[in-house]
Amino acid sequence: MTLFFPFVLMDQPEIQKRIEAFLKELGIPSFIVFGWKKTDKDFGIIWSQHQTPPNVAIKGLSWALNDVVSKSL
Repeated sequence: MTLFFPFVLMDQPEIQKRIEAFLKELGIPSFIVFGWKKTDKDFGIIWSQHQTPPNVAIKGLSWALNDVVSKSL
């Protein structure tokens, strides 16, 4: 599977399904935070987990959010 597909032509639920399929295809417990440009002014963001304990996903999402905030300020 490839992640290079036309995001602009898909709605958010379709992108969510493809990301979830990608994680399952990896065959390992994993999670992902994924953002993309929808239009010149809009961005989409999703996150998905595959066989990852909730505490691990929460820790990873917290780290990602902290990283974005610290680099933005």
